[in-house]
Amino acid sequence: MADRSSHGATWSAHHARVRAVANALSESTGPVRLRKRTSNLFRPRAELKRTELDVTHLNHVIDVDSGAGVAEVEGMTTYVDLVDATLPHGFAPAIVPELKSITVGGAVTGLGIESSAFRYGLVHDTVRELDVLVADGRVLTCSPDRESDLFFGFPNSYGSLGYATRVRVDLIPVQPWVRLEHTRYRDPDALFEAMAAECGQPGCDYLDGVYFAPDDWVLTRAYLVESLPAGIEASDYTWMRQYWKSLRERGEDYLSIHDYLWRWDTDWFWCSKNIGAHLKPVRLLLGRKRLSSITYQKIMRASRRFPLSLLQHVRPRTESVIQDVDIPIANAAAFLADFEAEIGIRPVWICPFVVPDGRFSLFELRTDTAYINFGFWDLVRSRQPDGHYNARVEALVARHGGKKSLYSSSTYDEETFWSEYNQKAYQELKQKCDPEGRFPGLYEKAVGQG
Repeated sequence: MADRSSHGATWSAHHARVRAVANALSESTGPVRLRKRTSNLFRPRAELKRTELDVTHLNHVIDVDSGAGVAEVEGMTTYVDLVDATLPHGFAPAIVPELKSITVGGAVTGLGIESSAFRYGLVHDTVRELDVLVADGRVLTCSPDRESDLFFGFPNSYGSLGYATRVRVDLIPVQPWVRLEHTRYRDPDALFEAMAAECGQPGCDYLDGVYFAPDDWVLTRAYLVESLPAGIEASDYTWMRQYWKSLRERGEDYLSIHDYLWRWDTDWFWCSKNIGAHLKPVRLLLGRKRLSSITYQKIMRASRRFPLSLLQHVRPRTESVIQDVDIPIANAAAFLADFEAEIGIRPVWICPFVVPDGRFSLFELRTDTAYINFGFWDLVRSRQPDGHYNARVEALVARHGGKKSLYSSSTYDEETFWSEYNQKAYQELKQKCDPEGRFPGLYEKAVGQG
């Protein structure tokens, strides 16, 4: 573990919290799972008997060093807490994943992304160092130069190798306000050409887009600004108005930096419609505080439990297709055309990103191209066996040379899975970090409901 004792009481308290968790792990036996307050995983999980490791107290921002441009953060810290700690210093994390409930450790072991990714890559590309608690209770400090195999193998391991207790993340300077420029497109090739140009030579600070229909696309460039123009008020999409609808209603907009970073959280992009939260009476009833991804997650999880789970037997049969996939930008338009024909979910989030470093072994991407992350999250009416549409997504991703995130349902057979996610590198890390298999394996977690 990195020695930070000279930094006083804050670091001492951090070390004490980590020791408590490490001791609990080393003193326990058998299979282990985390006890935590939040989760952004959307795949079924079998109720297996495992020792619960309580990591809920590893949720502190330890230090914000604006001079060095880094923050030291415990793994269960949510991004909303990290942003609240950094904005008063005039900084924000280089990548702020779109939902407030996402934790720093989760975004590193998973694959966090947002609209600054066209400059900086994925969340793990902005990590300088991390401490990982492995199965025997040791805490390994990892960086590109120290325990580098685990540093580069931790992303996309989803808690199957160990748990991040501390992460050192890059910060970027920000301004109080953001000017948004929404450009409409009818031609996907033109939109992706514009995104590719920004990836090659960034002219804005943030970049993303939305696919609404084959002839209806929006590209949003966002610029940090020190002040609002005279006579202009910033928009507010935290209650009665919905951000995603504004994209086609206005060409220019202004938000506070805080509201920009969380612009998608209020309506979980557009998924709030699935619980009726797009309706004005429902929004009035919920209020600002409850209009958030955390509320929608609670409702979704409650719907899977008895007796609400009985509703699936009386309503039209559906399959949940909640996926993020990464496609080389040259293949992006063709992928989405095939996706429209076979799956048909709309809208689709479009987030370009670059690959600064190709050494991340469990999610290998090319460094000679930018990628497009497509996010689509909805229910599809189905007469097919459950898993049919998610399997079709996997086939389309493979056809177009892409990669799928593993936070949601996967249907891969084991041979196909390991051909995509580097079985050799994973097995070597598993032997190093968890030789007795106390944590679920990656395939078990991603596909086998572990």
